[in-house]
Amino acid sequence: MDWASLVDVYGPAGDLPQFLHAVWSENAGTRRKAYETLARRLVHQGSRFDASAVAAGFLVDVVADPQAPDRFAACQVLRMIAIGDEGYWLIESPDIAAIRRRVARQASMTLQELDRERSMWVAAASEGERRAREWTARYVDVEADRRTEQWDLAAYDAVRSGVAVYVAALRSANPAVRLHAAHLLAWFPEERDQLVPALTRLINEEPEPIVASTACVAAGLCGATENDAELVEALSRRRAGSSRVERWSAVLGSARLSTRPPRPIIEELYACLLEAPEPVPNWPFLSGDMSGLAALTLSRLSPEVALDRVAILARRIAGTESGPERFTLVGALLEAAFPEQAEAGRGCDTEARQTAIRALLDNGVWRDGPMVAMLLAQHDLPTDPEAARGWDQVTKTANLRETGRGACPAPSSAWTQGH
Repeated sequence: MDWASLVDVYGPAGDLPQFLHAVWSENAGTRRKAYETLARRLVHQGSRFDASAVAAGFLVDVVADPQAPDRFAACQVLRMIAIGDEGYWLIESPDIAAIRRRVARQASMTLQELDRERSMWVAAASEGERRAREWTARYVDVEADRRTEQWDLAAYDAVRSGVAVYVAALRSANPAVRLHAAHLLAWFPEERDQLVPALTRLINEEPEPIVASTACVAAGLCGATENDAELVEALSRRRAGSSRVERWSAVLGSARLSTRPPRPIIEELYACLLEAPEPVPNWPFLSGDMSGLAALTLSRLSPEVALDRVAILARRIAGTESGPERFTLVGALLEAAFPEQAEAGRGCDTEARQTAIRALLDNGVWRDGPMVAMLLAQHDLPTDPEAARGWDQVTKTANLRETGRGACPAPSSAWTQGH
């Protein structure tokens, strides 16, 4: 391999082989420094390079060798090479198959054709989004953009080629290897047919709660659905575990199987959101931010479960005092009752809105200060006690019927009528 012809974050990657050799050193400190260097040079702010894909193959060899030292560290760096920024993947849920088609189509396009496609992309945006796209088009070079996406996809596919190796590593005697192999497997939904059975087995058999917890979340992310009966049953058993981290991980995994989970699952998601410590030691997703993953999981739920979400939050708000916990609850309640999807014509739940209004009124949230007032204003709701006097009337007379395009009318019109 002509490593000098490849690039990493600092430029020519001619010296990278010394670090790939160093991960086999008998000295633990040498190995740790080598992995830290590889992670720093092969991934930068989520982007990968052509050296990233090549180096991945050597790290897959480490995971494949049961006698290799620090196989768990190889899994960690491979996960970084595969997806770059984990938060981006959890928030955006990129369609890797669509990306693969786009990269293949753009590979033979001229710069003029790429520029024309970028202009069409800007023109197709909604009025609110067009300015952001115009900024992107002005400051991002189309050739550099194409190359970056090619490198990112090549890195992802290079790591994906080792899926069978990572599945085998789930049987390692070392819990750290099992944990980080499970974490790595979460990101390859195209391989769901072999991943779902392997992770289901681990969830059923794993004696270490933190490893089982990782497998529960990975199973929910790797393309499994509510039709995977054995997985659903395995997650159900883990939800009855003695460890809160184990129970909540099983809830997170279960909630990812469908956008319309049953109400008990939603209730536990909110328990995780509000009560999970930060960070959770040794829990690998989002560097231990279990509450953050619960929030992201809640945000992807269907509007059809809005009433369940609002009823759960209304009960939690009851009797609370002004403070950080209530601020979080009010924000979650407003998000559930007045979802952004309604603005896009995807509908909303009238009863959920009325339940939320009643909970806000009963608990006098307008007295909670400027931060809560800001939340209320973002949803066109009254922000002062004087306006709040008409809330009772609002819940009875507000016109929350669906409009002709299927979305709820703006809340401000309802408040005006009621006041």
